[in-house]
Amino acid sequence: MGRKRKITGLDLRYLIRELSPLEGKIIRKIYMLEERVVSLVFYPGLEGRRELIVDLDGYVFLTDLKWPKPQTPPPFVMALRKHLEGRRIDGIDQFGIERIFRISAGGFNLIVELFGGGNVVLTKGEEIVLPYKRAEFRERSIRPGEIYRPPGGLGVELDPEDRQSILAALEMGLRDGVPLWKVLIGYLGMGPPYSDEVSRLIGLDLRSKLDEGSIDELADLAYSFLNGEARPTVYIGEGGEAVNFSAFPLSHLELPSIAVDTLSKAIQQYYLSGSRNEEKDPRIKSLEAEIARQESLKEEYRERAERYRHIGDLIYLHLSEVEGALKAARRGDTSPLIASVDRMAGKVVLNLDGEHVQLDLIRSATENASDYYSRAKKLKEKYERIDGAISSLRKKLEALRREAKERELAKAPVRRKRLRWYERFRWFYTSGGFLVIGGRDAQTNSKIVSKYLDSDDLFFHADIPGGSAVVLKLEGKEPDEESVQQAATAAGVFSRAWREGLSSIDVYYVRGHQVSRHAPPGMYLPKGGFYITGKRNYLRVRLQICVGFQETPDGIKLTAAPPGAPFLHSICLKPGSTGKEEAAKVLKNMLEAWLRENIKIRGGSEPLAEIVEVSVDDIVRALPPGKVAIVE
Repeated sequence: MGRKRKITGLDLRYLIRELSPLEGKIIRKIYMLEERVVSLVFYPGLEGRRELIVDLDGYVFLTDLKWPKPQTPPPFVMALRKHLEGRRIDGIDQFGIERIFRISAGGFNLIVELFGGGNVVLTKGEEIVLPYKRAEFRERSIRPGEIYRPPGGLGVELDPEDRQSILAALEMGLRDGVPLWKVLIGYLGMGPPYSDEVSRLIGLDLRSKLDEGSIDELADLAYSFLNGEARPTVYIGEGGEAVNFSAFPLSHLELPSIAVDTLSKAIQQYYLSGSRNEEKDPRIKSLEAEIARQESLKEEYRERAERYRHIGDLIYLHLSEVEGALKAARRGDTSPLIASVDRMAGKVVLNLDGEHVQLDLIRSATENASDYYSRAKKLKEKYERIDGAISSLRKKLEALRREAKERELAKAPVRRKRLRWYERFRWFYTSGGFLVIGGRDAQTNSKIVSKYLDSDDLFFHADIPGGSAVVLKLEGKEPDEESVQQAATAAGVFSRAWREGLSSIDVYYVRGHQVSRHAPPGMYLPKGGFYITGKRNYLRVRLQICVGFQETPDGIKLTAAPPGAPFLHSICLKPGSTGKEEAAKVLKNMLEAWLRENIKIRGGSEPLAEIVEVSVDDIVRALPPGKVAIVE
């Protein structure tokens, strides 16, 4: 069941207020997330939101989520990018109280129609440059080169901020003798649920015609609805999902509700709660039908097999009487057991314990019983074979359903990660509470030394060419031995020693002021190299690393750290023979299993599995440079 509630003209009026601060911001990118769903990314952001979602089925909202983007844009989006990207937004406005709004940028207009199937029209001035879909109507044409015209009006220009203008629209409805619902929706942009609220407040049925006595009250109510203070509200159904939303609280809905800070947030919550009503994969439908057919056939075979066995048992139960009846039937004599005889077909029907049983006239009673047992056995073999076929079909169906689920998840937006500066590097917190950072390559090694290495910090490097520049950030404190050991282990693990399968390596460390990116005159430093002055301190470390969850100032995050570092949960690794991608899939399953078992942490209300993200890519990114083995 798909979403029923669409944006009304009144919703759009309130939403335009929220969108007005976009004026002056730059359109950075345009995407088509899927057919009929357009995304505009702008810069700088607006209170954490930097993307506008437009679904031509009747939805528009600012989003704080990260929406998956297709790699190849369609021609329509390419054209929009050519004309609009990099332009500054001059303004956003609504056409009257219609479900049409316009984004103006550098002489171009992006006009969005949220009715009649929806459309997006790019114009330069008033001339249409490109529509998402071309259309011909009696009063207007949506084609390149034509002048853009909105749908024909009602014979009155409605100014929603002018009570007299609203009153004039209502008086027109009175003269035309139209029902209340048509006045509210067609004249004032107040579709459900607002029309239902008006009906309840003024005590008029939506199907009734306007009367002169209700005009003034209705004008006051409409004016307050169109110009009131926004108090966005989401209404929650029995399943905990958003089942409706409004720009301000509505009493007639009589549902649990929550206030949210923006109408965009309310629309987004409803949009993501509703079923996308996607067409089921035809392969899934075909397999489901075939499984149902096979199960029906299996049940038919099973019932017939039981019937045949039962008949065989009946014959043996009355073996001598059946034999006597068969002989009598061959002679043409009568018998209490004989119900009918068909000599042409060579069949006789006997009445055995109140049941009619057909037998072969030529065969003996024993041969007839054996025949029924044989037929029962063949049917049993058939329905057992069907069991195997159904099992195979179910496996195929499950695989298709997983694929469909993965496709749906790939389309679903996710919360934007809040990344701290150190998450661009390898990082973890030590048992002493110190932050350790490490480079991923020559470029990030140089970045760490040039920008993040303070003079009193400790710098670590494996005593072998090719490795991570690791820094223990001290922030003016003295490190404990465990923290120094953990940082040294990280330097050994994230070096060429792991790739070569060594079990241990020497690591040196110095103070930050002893490290320079520049060699003395006459010496050469390779790219990403460092020059160390003064005495070096050495430690022998075992190459072992753990992947798991650490608590950070920004919540629970996935990282890699040596044994002994503070983890909520971790799995340890050593150099081995399993590829990183293959190992990451195993680790993902193990970590997610732990998340599911540990539903909540420290009295929190959200399941860990929902607030901690675990992806194969993130695990691969955390692993050392080489093959691994899981430590049992």
